[in-house]
Amino acid sequence: MPSEKLTRILLAKSPFSSDEITAMSDADGWHWVYENMPPAKPKHEALEICFTGFGVCERTDLEKLASIQGMTVRTSVTTSLKFLCIGENAGPSKVKRAQSRGVTFLNREQFMELISDGVLPS
Repeated sequence: MPSEKLTRILLAKSPFSSDEITAMSDADGWHWVYENMPPAKPKHEALEICFTGFGVCERTDLEKLASIQGMTVRTSVTTSLKFLCIGENAGPSKVKRAQSRGVTFLNREQFMELISDGVLPS
């Protein structure tokens, strides 16, 4: 008879009835699970992006778009920042910090291309 955990999984995900599950060995049940259930998606950290040099409304819109795409929006240059999207009024100190950390710079158009096509600037 399968363990309680395995029984819950099989009841929720398999085509087997309760009686069929009860008749299974634990090994048979886990074999079915590993053969028929998709592997868990690997967990990855969200890409971090910061917007600078934009007006408040435009920056807010860009931040929403980034969040919808699963990116983590930062308000400052962090050690794990991947992208700095710069507008016309980008502050020189933020740009300098990002350069020293190897951050990829994007303008608004490149950011829009990134979220629509997944294309990074060259």
